[in-house]
Amino acid sequence: MAAVHPRFVPVPYQDSAEAGRLILRDGTTANVRLAHPEDQELMTAFFRRLSTDSPQRRFFSAAEPATKLIDSFCDDSDPREQLCLIVTRDSGNAPRIIASANYMAHDEGTAEIALAVDDAFQGKGIGSLLLERLAVLAVRNGFRRFWAITMPDNQQMLDVFYQSGFECRSQANDGCVEIDLSVIPNESSVARAEFRDRVATTASLRPFFQPSCVAIVGASRSPTNIGTRVLNAIVSAGFRGSVYPVNPKAGVVGSLKAYPSLRELPEVPDLVIVAVPTSAVGKVIDDCASRGVRAAIVISAGFAVVGGEGRKGQQGRPGKRRG
Repeated sequence: MAAVHPRFVPVPYQDSAEAGRLILRDGTTANVRLAHPEDQELMTAFFRRLSTDSPQRRFFSAAEPATKLIDSFCDDSDPREQLCLIVTRDSGNAPRIIASANYMAHDEGTAEIALAVDDAFQGKGIGSLLLERLAVLAVRNGFRRFWAITMPDNQQMLDVFYQSGFECRSQANDGCVEIDLSVIPNESSVARAEFRDRVATTASLRPFFQPSCVAIVGASRSPTNIGTRVLNAIVSAGFRGSVYPVNPKAGVVGSLKAYPSLRELPEVPDLVIVAVPTSAVGKVIDDCASRGVRAAIVISAGFAVVGGEGRKGQQGRPGKRRG
C-alpha cells in the first residue's frame, strides 16, 4: 500500500474526521462517529424509516437491506476493507441515526462509496459533510478514488459528488450513472469545504445576533435581578421580536406575561438567556434541547471560574454533551 501525500490539506476539524460534531447548512448540529457492532439495531431502524424511494436509490431494491449487509456496515475491525460513518441526533433520551456513509474496498486503490440521509434531513448538507470526512479517512487508509453507482434521477446524490470539488468523472451505463471520484484533496475541494464551513458557521451564529424571539429565564419582579436588567435592556433597546420572561413564581414581569418554563412558551425562542443559579442551569439547558432552542447564553457564577467542581458542571452531566 503506497502512502498518499496530498499537496492540499483539507479543512481541520475541531475534533477529528471520525468523530465529533457537524454544523449543518441551516446552523443546527448533529454528531458524527464511526459505526460499531452495537449499532446494528439503530442502523436497522434508520433504514426502515427511509421513504420507499430511498432504498431503491441506495440498494437498487425496494426491500430493506439484509441483516448481513447491516452487520457489515457496523464492522469497524478493518478500515482497509470497509468503514462506515453515522450521523446521530438525540430523539427523547436516546440517539437515532439520521444519515450514514460507508466505503468498501473495490480494488487496491479504489473504494465503493454509498450514502443515505433521512428524508427529513435532506438538503442540509449532510451528504457533502460525510463525503468530505469519509474521503479523509479513505486517504488515510491508502485509497485514492471512490467509485459509486446511482440512479440518473437521484440528482441530490449526484450533486454531492459534482459539487464536492474533487476531480469527478461520470458515465451512463445500463440505465445507471457510474461516478469515479478522486479523493486526493485539491485546491478546489479544499476551497469548497472552506466555503461550506463558512456558510454553516454563519447560520449557526444567526440566532445569537439576529433572533426573532428571545426568552429570559430568571427574570423577576426585582429591578436589581440580573435577568430583569437584561430583559429591560432588550425592551428599551427597541427589540422588535417576541420577548418572554420565564419565572415559575411570577405571572407578570414588568409589563410582560411570564411563563413557568420554556416548555410552556407559545413559540420556540431563537435565543434563551439563562440567568439562574448554577444548580438550575442544567435543567434549563435540558428544556432548551427539548424545545429545539438553537442558542443559549448563560449568565451565572459557579462554573470554571471557581475551580474543578465548577468546571465539571460547565462540561455537563455524565452522558450529556452540551453545545
